[in-house]
Amino acid sequence: MRHLSYAAMLAVVLVGTLPLHRVFRLDLARQLRRVALSILPVAVVFVVWDVAATRAGHWAFDPGQTLSVRVLGLPLEELAFFLVIPLAGLLTYEAVGVVLARRRDGRRDRGARPPRSTGAGRRGGPG
Repeated sequence: MRHLSYAAMLAVVLVGTLPLHRVFRLDLARQLRRVALSILPVAVVFVVWDVAATRAGHWAFDPGQTLSVRVLGLPLEELAFFLVIPLAGLLTYEAVGVVLARRRDGRRDRGARPPRSTGAGRRGGPG
């Protein structure tokens, strides 16, 4: 079971953040292009860097804590990391924006929707 350590950590992150989409009625699912443009360019850069650093021997991945599937020499979980963690960050950012908008507008009930979501990739912060 130890080989599932990295995958389990990613699963915990998803279990903790995916419900934010429903609880705060976020509209990221309708903004897939923005989400992709927020995550993928950075993910590509970090995957290239990760591959180069791993091949150069700067770091390695313990086969005892990762799945055996490798892509470009990286464990599958490492590639998933570059999608899961930014997505969790976007969901958290959007949820905080909703909470701040509700406070600002004086709406504290769960069902109240703010005028608009802050939008993934939009400049400026919530509030």
